[in-house]
Amino acid sequence: MQHTKEEILHQIYLFSNFTMDELAKIAEQTKYKVLEQGESVYQEGNEAKAFYVVMYGTLKILTSTEKGDDVNVTTIATGDHFGEFPFLDQGKRAGTVEAMERCELLEIPFDHLQKILDGDPGLALKFYKGITNYLVKRMRLLTHDLAYARELKKRYL
Repeated sequence: MQHTKEEILHQIYLFSNFTMDELAKIAEQTKYKVLEQGESVYQEGNEAKAFYVVMYGTLKILTSTEKGDDVNVTTIATGDHFGEFPFLDQGKRAGTVEAMERCELLEIPFDHLQKILDGDPGLALKFYKGITNYLVKRMRLLTHDLAYARELKKRYL
């Protein structure tokens, strides 16, 4: 079953509280993008101009060590999204994202999203609340993981 752009956007945390009409505004400028296995969406250090929703496929996020070795940070798949943090801090790309198989993505341009949010404070509030909730959950998980790692270190070192 083929889903509309609005339905796909509604499934991710950033837009889960948006109405279909609000999502239609964002979907207007989203682009459908296909990557073949081994192709990169973007490279570490690149300027960021968009973020992505994975409609189909699996991708890996890599970062380089000081020695130049690639480290696989995580794997993302259908239903996931990535690349939104530079929208918040205007930073460069922190990693390289590479397709592990044929992938279908929705590309959401930062400038389009910013224009929509600037024009509708209520929509902006929904968006930033979604990000805040997500970051709090991630911080709680990270705090738990760090506490667990410290406990393991005490036991085995």
